[in-house]
Amino acid sequence: MWLRKPSFIAVIVVALIATAAHPVSAATTNKHLLVDSFAEMGTGYSEVFAMPESEVENIINNIPGENVKNHLPCESLDAAPCTGDTGIGMRIYLPVCSATINTLCIEGLAIAPDSNSALVKANLLGGTDGKTFSANPARGFPEASTPTSWQVPGVTNMGGTDTYGVKVLMDAYLPSSTKKLFIFDLNAVVEGYVGKDLANSTKVDLSEKQRVALTLHLPNTVTGWLNGRLTDPNISIEKIDSTQNRIRVEANPVLVPDISVNLTDEQEASLPTPYYFRNSDLASWWVSTNAGNNGSIEWIKQLSGVMKNTASGEHRAWFFSTVANNVANASNSCLQDKNQMIGLVTTNSAAYAPGAPDFVNGFLNYQVAGMHYRVDGTSLTIGTYDLVMRSDIARCLYNFTSAPISATVSITNENGTQQVGTTVVSEKNGWLHLGAYGFTYSSPIVKIKLTGTLIKSTPKPIASAPSSKGYSITCIKGKVVKKLITAKPMCPTGWKKKN
Repeated sequence: MWLRKPSFIAVIVVALIATAAHPVSAATTNKHLLVDSFAEMGTGYSEVFAMPESEVENIINNIPGENVKNHLPCESLDAAPCTGDTGIGMRIYLPVCSATINTLCIEGLAIAPDSNSALVKANLLGGTDGKTFSANPARGFPEASTPTSWQVPGVTNMGGTDTYGVKVLMDAYLPSSTKKLFIFDLNAVVEGYVGKDLANSTKVDLSEKQRVALTLHLPNTVTGWLNGRLTDPNISIEKIDSTQNRIRVEANPVLVPDISVNLTDEQEASLPTPYYFRNSDLASWWVSTNAGNNGSIEWIKQLSGVMKNTASGEHRAWFFSTVANNVANASNSCLQDKNQMIGLVTTNSAAYAPGAPDFVNGFLNYQVAGMHYRVDGTSLTIGTYDLVMRSDIARCLYNFTSAPISATVSITNENGTQQVGTTVVSEKNGWLHLGAYGFTYSSPIVKIKLTGTLIKSTPKPIASAPSSKGYSITCIKGKVVKKLITAKPMCPTGWKKKN
């Protein structure tokens, strides 16, 4: 079982399933693993838990608690312990949209063999066997399904098949008092597979050139940022009705280095922070974390030495995730719009910062980290970074007009600034796309500087300032003209101000 430590809410979510503890022994080693998305290795079925109402509210408000033992699994919402006035915690797979299911669902999948070919619509083959839960509108509970399998005729993956799995896994909480669903995290993964069905299959990578488009129906309360494992992405958002949007993400998969290592006690003691991965009881271990969690960059710092700054492997991934509300604290008010989807940040780095880029001194900064070498120990790991954001948000940041925007991209680390092999800047349909490709790791910061036309502010009229003795003013009376010093900016009675 995987544990992720940095985010309080994330800990609670995973702890809903189980808590892993491994006895410390000199004869054993303990695996430490960075995971792209827990949807990739999920249980394959939906899980629902009864939780005390007060605890649900504490989780939503990010108030720490230690009541995991109170999370009781439910076989049905109509049977104890899920009946009555109890809060509900859930880790569920979204179903495919239908005539009766039109929200929190998968509308469709399409894949092209390469970026120059048309997308081919996928045909739904079905879901896997596993625990599901029917929707309960009266309680605000959505339909809970299992991963789904699809066929894309003539478009083959690296396993030589045209079959694909889609996993859209959502962590959410439902207070009984408000019946208002609080979505903490939503992860969407598309992967190829070989086998007679998804449940009895072997996962295989997508090919480098394949172009994937996934369309979801999500509540319009899902706002802010997306992040994940994509390259050259496009995003479109269309209003379905007053409560939900159609969100479509299209992109190529990206090659991601693997970070997985078994450490002995001796190796743990040699880390920059000895025994960094042990919990305070020294008997249980921090086994795994998500690549986009707060602590993932520190993982790279701790493991780079024992791993000789070399990745343990690599895989090609297509995945995106919502950014949890408790980590999406952007540094600028323009980036904190909670009423719409703002942007998408994607990278192939082993670890990356959660949330939006930081806006500092005119630069959009984004922290990434990874091992310097690929699995062979000699080839450099080559980085990719894509930022797609609403054009109006970019203009808000810089106070730009609607004139075209250009950008410069640089990569900085402890050794200074390095060159970026390729940069891309484009603007289309209200979205600005910036890409940086061809940089190397260890812990660089991607810095983007936008250039555009500033909005000109109209200066306000400034009243004439009085001299130390009064106002200087020229007045006329008949043919007589005099320059006077007056207490007020006006001529005496019988005189007129000379124009």
